[in-house]
Order: sequence, then structure tokens, then C-alpha cells
Amino acid sequence: MEEPISQIGDKPRYNLAFRLSGRVAAVVLIGLILVYLKAILIPLVFAFLLAFLLKPFVDLLTGRGVPTSLAIIFAEAIATLPVLVLGFVFLSSAGPLTEQLPKYQNELVRQADHTLNAVLVRVGDKAQRARIRTEVVQNLLPRALNEGATFVKTSVGAVTSAIGTFLLTLVLSAFILVEVRRFREKFHEAYGEDHPLIDDIEGIGDDVRTYVIAKTMISALTGLSVWAFLEVLGVDFAAFWGLLAFPLNFIPTVGALVASIPPILLAMIDPNFSAIGVTGVCLGLVAINGVIGAVLDPKYVGNAVRLSPLVVFVSMLAWGILWGPIGMILSVPIMVSVKVICARIPAMEPVATLMKG
Repeated sequence: MEEPISQIGDKPRYNLAFRLSGRVAAVVLIGLILVYLKAILIPLVFAFLLAFLLKPFVDLLTGRGVPTSLAIIFAEAIATLPVLVLGFVFLSSAGPLTEQLPKYQNELVRQADHTLNAVLVRVGDKAQRARIRTEVVQNLLPRALNEGATFVKTSVGAVTSAIGTFLLTLVLSAFILVEVRRFREKFHEAYGEDHPLIDDIEGIGDDVRTYVIAKTMISALTGLSVWAFLEVLGVDFAAFWGLLAFPLNFIPTVGALVASIPPILLAMIDPNFSAIGVTGVCLGLVAINGVIGAVLDPKYVGNAVRLSPLVVFVSMLAWGILWGPIGMILSVPIMVSVKVICARIPAMEPVATLMKG
């Protein structure tokens, strides 16, 4: 018996609605997994990035006859050393900074009050100027400064919990390195010697490794340059600002801007700095980030892993919502990995093309 025409016509509509609802449900499910399992997923992503960094060194050691287990342990120990040094610098700089925050807050409020008074002379009557001054100086500005102070103190406390995350990252990266060493032989055993997929997978690993190593070196250069420049000019807590610039440099454009604001504000409220000195701090930080971002970054990171600015911005927002500031730092390495993987899979090449910068 034939179905009514109305039912036949409705079938494509029902199928389309079913497919769309299924895809929306899949996206929501993935989002929930990323949020509720971030305690393990964040160390796992860091572990993959660390494994990409350490693999050439492990290969070098094993090529000279060092057993794989000892090579991995030695590489992990080498990776731990700079993290301990950075943690020591962070704590030794952030502690005094936290203690000095009230002094800087009071000086900033005083200068803001002086500037506001000069501006309000030309605005409205006396009562209106008093209301504006009270709202800005006694409410808005102290609230903003308290939020900033709370952020710094929270960041100092977060270093302690980050130690546990780093230990988990080390363990996970060790397992990843062990599996990578055995991957080729396991793949050949499963799919045969001549399967072309093995070359694509290794190509993905090489491309991501190139990005991770290059970006890490460039970020380290940025942090050291900021540290040295601010130290020469005599800006307080130069080591802390240089250390802050290192992870934020993984966030294109926005990261460099965010890292530059605190030392500029500190120079503005420091009585030892004149207007020319503050201008010098601004121009120097702009020059450092401009040269590294516009010259070194494209040259050494390479066009093969360049992303569209829109993709970078949207991914920073999305991963920032999911994982907070850590997600913003990891967003670009994650999207670079996605782009490289898509470029290596013929069916996904259009996606890689759309993501290209």
C-alpha cells in the first residue's frame, strides 16, 4: 500500500532535522566532556606537546646506544630543570610584588585623582564633578585594582597546584614517548609494511613538532628580551614581567598586548620615571614584540602551520570559555594540530584550506 503523499514529502524534512539535532547533541556532548574532564585533558595536551619537544632528544640518545627507558628518564629530567627555575623565579618575584601591591595601588589612585581633577574642571557644575570623582576614585578604580591584586595573589597560589599538574604531565609524556618508540612496529604488525598511512601520521608528528619547538624557542626569546630590556631601564620586577611574557606569547597579538600592560602601568606610577622614560618603555616593548612577531615568528614557525586570524581569535574565545586562561594558551597549538591533521587527510583538506592564514 502506498504512503500518503504528505508523509512521503515530510520524510526528507524529518531526516534533516534528525541529522541536525544529532550533530548539535554531539557538539554539546563534546563540550561537556572537555569541561568536566579538563583536569585530565589539560595535562594530556601538555604531555603531547612535551613529548613532541623531547622526542628528537630521546632519539639522539637511543641512537647512541642508551636504553629507551633511561633516555626518556634523562630527557624528562632535563625538561624538569627549566620548569623548576621558572617556578623559582616566579615565586621569588611574585611574593615581593604581592607585598608591594598596596603601595602601587595607592600611588595609582593618587595619580588618577590628580588627572581626573584636571579633566573635571571643564565638566559640569561643582556638584556634578563631585559625583563623578566619587564614583571613579572611590568605587570604580579601587574595585578594578582589587580585582587585579586578587588575580596576582591567585596566580601565586596556583603555582603550587600547578606542580601536581606538571608531575602528571611528566608521567603522561613518558608513556607517550614509550608508545611513540613502538608505534611504527605495532602499525606494521597491524597493517603491513607498505601501508601509506604511516608516512602521513609521522608527517603530522613532524609538522606539529616543528611548530611546538619553534614557538617555544621564540616565546623564550621574547621573555628573555622583555626581562633584559626592563631590567636595563630599571622597571620593578622585570624578571616577573619577562616570565609572564613567555606563556602569553603563545597567544598571538593579544598575549603580547596583555603582557606589556602591567610593566607600562608600573612605569607610569613610578616617580623615578619621567614621561620620556615611560614612552621609552612603551616603544621598547612594542619594538620587541613587533620584531619577534612580524619577522622571527613567520620565518621560523613557517607558513605551513599559519592559521587565519579569525580562526585564532574564535579558537581563543572557545578554548578560553572551556578551559580558562590555560585554554587560551593551548588554543593555537591545538588548532595547528587540527589543521595539520586535516591537511594530511584527503577528505579533510578543504577544512585545512579554510583554516589557512
